[in-house]
Amino acid sequence: MKSFSGRALLASTALCGALGVAAPAVAQDDGAASVEEVIVTAQRREQRLLDVPASVAAVGADAIKDLNIQQVSELSSHVPNLAIDSSTSLNSAVYIRGVGANSRNIGFDTRVGVYMDGVYLGQSPALNQELVDLERVEVLRGPQGALFGKNTVAGAINLISRRPSFDREGYVGLRLGNHEEIQATARYNLPLSDTLAAKLSVNRAQRDGFTKNLYDGSTVGNRDVWSWRAQLRWEATEALSVNISADGLVAREAGEYGNAFTNTFGTALTPGYLQPRTVNLDHQNRDERDVYGAAVEIAYRLASGPTFKSITAWRSTDFFSTNDLDYSPLDLLSVDFDDSYDQYTQEFQLVSGGDGPLGYVAGLYLYQQDSETKRTGRVGSLGPALGVAPGTTLPTAGDLRTRNIALYGNAEYEITEKLTLGAGFRWSWEEKVVDYMINGAGLPALGLATGRFSDSRVDRDFSPTVTATYAFQPRLTGFLRYAKGYKSGGYNLDFVSKTIFPGNLEFEKETASSFEGGLKGELFERRLSFSVTAFQTTFENYQVDQFQQLAGGGVAIVIGNASEVRSRGVELEGVFRPGGGLSIDASLGLQDVEFTSFPGGGSGGADASGKRVPGAAKVQAALGVTYVRPIGDDFELLLHADYSYRGSYYSDIDNLETVVVGGVTVPFDKIPEQGYVNGRIALSRDAQGWEVALWGRNLFDEDNVQIYGGDIFGTRTRRFTAPRTWGVELSARF
Repeated sequence: MKSFSGRALLASTALCGALGVAAPAVAQDDGAASVEEVIVTAQRREQRLLDVPASVAAVGADAIKDLNIQQVSELSSHVPNLAIDSSTSLNSAVYIRGVGANSRNIGFDTRVGVYMDGVYLGQSPALNQELVDLERVEVLRGPQGALFGKNTVAGAINLISRRPSFDREGYVGLRLGNHEEIQATARYNLPLSDTLAAKLSVNRAQRDGFTKNLYDGSTVGNRDVWSWRAQLRWEATEALSVNISADGLVAREAGEYGNAFTNTFGTALTPGYLQPRTVNLDHQNRDERDVYGAAVEIAYRLASGPTFKSITAWRSTDFFSTNDLDYSPLDLLSVDFDDSYDQYTQEFQLVSGGDGPLGYVAGLYLYQQDSETKRTGRVGSLGPALGVAPGTTLPTAGDLRTRNIALYGNAEYEITEKLTLGAGFRWSWEEKVVDYMINGAGLPALGLATGRFSDSRVDRDFSPTVTATYAFQPRLTGFLRYAKGYKSGGYNLDFVSKTIFPGNLEFEKETASSFEGGLKGELFERRLSFSVTAFQTTFENYQVDQFQQLAGGGVAIVIGNASEVRSRGVELEGVFRPGGGLSIDASLGLQDVEFTSFPGGGSGGADASGKRVPGAAKVQAALGVTYVRPIGDDFELLLHADYSYRGSYYSDIDNLETVVVGGVTVPFDKIPEQGYVNGRIALSRDAQGWEVALWGRNLFDEDNVQIYGGDIFGTRTRRFTAPRTWGVELSARF
């Protein structure tokens, strides 16, 4: 890959040549070029982004379109210190400030909560939503325990939908691209009366995968997704409003579980080592997701000023996956994952009203999740090579019920015109009840457990937040924030070894404590908006879910509590609108994330203290330039280009750079730095409501490894980032 500086220089030169970028010589233009006021709900009530004492990135609808973002996972290249892995639904994980997790099994939770209009979406298979008809996306960095609760020790992502309006309007869009990509979107907003309005949004997306299966010529990584969202808004009176929503996502995909570059047992390289984005599988990988939800939000403004809210929600996720566990054309072993989640939440809020010195929110939160798992290893026709009969199965099954009750509150008070102090808390009680069975006797060579496990556990937590905000000027504020959060304890309900069954399946609650301070402002008649935040977060009893290499070969699935992890760094974001239709967006994230203490956490029980946390790049940066130019009286031309950079990081706790396979030393574990250039050109006619656009991602066709991995037999694998994609978009508003 070309160096960061060389690629950045090439991208900047191209942008300057195409757009005529120069110093802000048009700074004397009128106020139309100023940065728009951004309103967020990061503290569960509407506030100016400038006034929120926390590190929050808000990505609006226009930015989502210009950046060609179709899914939650594609946000990561444009928000500093955010990374998202979504190569498969099972492995979907969000990382903020270098820490995150995927809920690989029903007993292990995520570290970043993803919400739709304030409703928790649930575990990993439900996270990678299609970004359809959103008003904005808010990325909240750092522990959010006081207001968002459990499993937000790293942060939270809130998807804010466009509510129905009282104007009749519609939209249709068609997106065509290489790799047989086709996406059709439609939405219609219908006012039914002066107080009642409805909206329906529908999206269908298909695309071939980027990886070729040499066994039969098929592709892996295919997408085939239906998603929809319906809303009904009733403004019953000036004081009472009701919003009812329902949504669904049906996905049939071929998951990217890794391109093996060794044989099944990791003892020799295969031809696949020289062939990026290829697999050789006799058993087709398949992911199936069915995600549904419904919510009723009732808001009533009391005569005394505050608003009482009730949010009742139900979420359901059914997930099925099958993959070739021997990563070869041999019919040895495959595995089926079949998990389901039913979630019910009820939240009551009291939110302050008016413009007085006191702003607050107080609430009661009730949560129940019922989850079930059925996971089965299936021995193929070559089972005798493993010493077992064909058709032998390795079954696991179980269920887990989680109940959570929480009381929370947050208040801010203007001590003076410049100084505002705030405090918040969340008290939580959570119970998990498990009943789990595994039978690994059919394949004794793997050393899997056999038996039944039933247990229950309770976690209690108190997570406070303390903030101070100082307004140096009306549009220049500084803040300090201390916050805590927790990730609930649980159970390792997976294909576990007999050495840890049943006594070591349980792991303890994880806690996070964070200090951060920052400066936010709007300068030069609001043409420049910026924020800078410095942070340090300490994680105690950090939970680690890892495929741990065994000294005698093979891999064990282990979940345990590391002693401590420290994450510290800086985030900088800026938007510059010099005028003349030009807009420049830039961001930079710097972070240092390591296990400050993790004895026995490495391969073979080695001490992992001082190792960098997997997936945590030290540097992440993005630069975007947008130029809008009127053509005549009716047309408008938009040119957009952006560059994103991610520094090197490790895939595994061992922090290796190479591995020896069959006497040959090859790269492994460490991912080199990588950068990508994307672009979009659009011509629109606003009066008639149509637009045609050309788009491209990874325009220089960078060919990079995204992550290295392994599996239960000792196979070495790697997954690649997406190659160059490009296409055309057609849309019309009516």
